[in-house]
Amino acid sequence: MIRTKLNDLLKLLYPSLCLICRRQLIDTEQHICLHCLCDLPYARYHRLPENPMLKLYAGIPQIREVAAFLLYEKDGVAQRLIHKFKYHDNSSLAKYLGRIASLGMNTDGLFRDIDFLIPVPLHPKKERQRGYNQSYWIAHGMAAVYRLPVRNDVLHRKVYTTSQTRKSLYDRHLNTENVFGVKDAHTCAGKHILLIDDVITTGATSIACIDALTAAIPDIRISMFSLAVVPQ
Repeated sequence: MIRTKLNDLLKLLYPSLCLICRRQLIDTEQHICLHCLCDLPYARYHRLPENPMLKLYAGIPQIREVAAFLLYEKDGVAQRLIHKFKYHDNSSLAKYLGRIASLGMNTDGLFRDIDFLIPVPLHPKKERQRGYNQSYWIAHGMAAVYRLPVRNDVLHRKVYTTSQTRKSLYDRHLNTENVFGVKDAHTCAGKHILLIDDVITTGATSIACIDALTAAIPDIRISMFSLAVVPQ
């Protein structure tokens, strides 16, 4: 009873606000109000007859399904949300968005025969600087819906790379070449894994991950999910 009253007082003094419109959230809302949640810039490329994201992975026979949750545009809603969890220590937001994304994709029948989830790893130095890997928490939000394990012990980043943000397409691919390695290949043999990233721009980072996985595990099947994608 005392704890409930204390929580009510804290909510009154420090109300939770929508991260987008700054309106006060009601008890059933988390991070984003229902109005803003309905107005998010959803990608829904996987519903199109020809998914434009598949072009990023053309020529990779191990690729199965590819999807993204939001469209990422400069100064847009998706960018603002991702910056809030990527650079401002809000792992609960990353987990929440992963769960919300999965609810819709699961309803659409996407990623139904996955064996486990693999987040795109950060280099240990960058993870220490940032405090956590945002893709790991997105994956955990998805795992709550799909009821699948998150494997953080398969893929690792061998090389510390600089930010991709201001690089050209060519430089992005050079920046990620031979960056990733596989630590536990035998448990992935013959499996269908879901690789998870926060933002796909050119696909350079995810392709580098896929190259490492397919080189070590030729019979692996890979699907790809990104919380946001630059419009294709």
